Amino acid sequence: MESISMELMSEYLKRNLKPRRYTHSLGVVETATRLAEIYGANREKAHLAALVHDIAKCLTQEESNRLVRFYGLPWKYRNNQPLAHSKLGVALLRDEFGVTDEEVLSAVSYHTTGKAEMSLLEEIIYVADAIEPGRDYEDAPRLRALAEKDLHAACLEVLEFSIRDLKSSHREIDSDTLKAYTYLRQIIGNKEK
Repeated sequence: MESISMELMSEYLKRNLKPRRYTHSLGVVETATRLAEIYGANREKAHLAALVHDIAKCLTQEESNRLVRFYGLPWKYRNNQPLAHSKLGVALLRDEFGVTDEEVLSAVSYHTTGKAEMSLLEEIIYVADAIEPGRDYEDAPRLRALAEKDLHAACLEVLEFSIRDLKSSHREIDSDTLKAYTYLRQIIGNKEK
């Protein structure tokens, strides 16, 4: 793994993210490193991916659109900062900070949507983003406990919550989210047979 300074990265994020977003990132670090310990994932990679997962949240919509064009990202990311920030985060980490660890970059890339056949690190970051200590929705405590017992089941529930939320607010559900949901339903269904 890269010898990127966590301290320097943390300082960059503290300067560029809103305080609430930075606090959220630290909560994701806490949760992701705990889940990495439980499931035997690389703690350093979990720490880095969790810390930087929202690095592109500081971009304005205009900056985001400019970078979507610059990096040749699909049109669905234009005027869609909530979806684009994960892909732009990967580009910034690669180009501005020299991060080359594909596991870390992929975990950042899919922390918003999930994807079919997520790696352990990808699942950890996806779930940690939804259940970190600052998340105070009604099911958060139950999902935190579930994540420590069955990461796949927690991931599936987070995907279900995300899909319901997107539907209720009449927003488009990304195809990667639907593929992740279908895949995990199959995995969990096969385990139950």
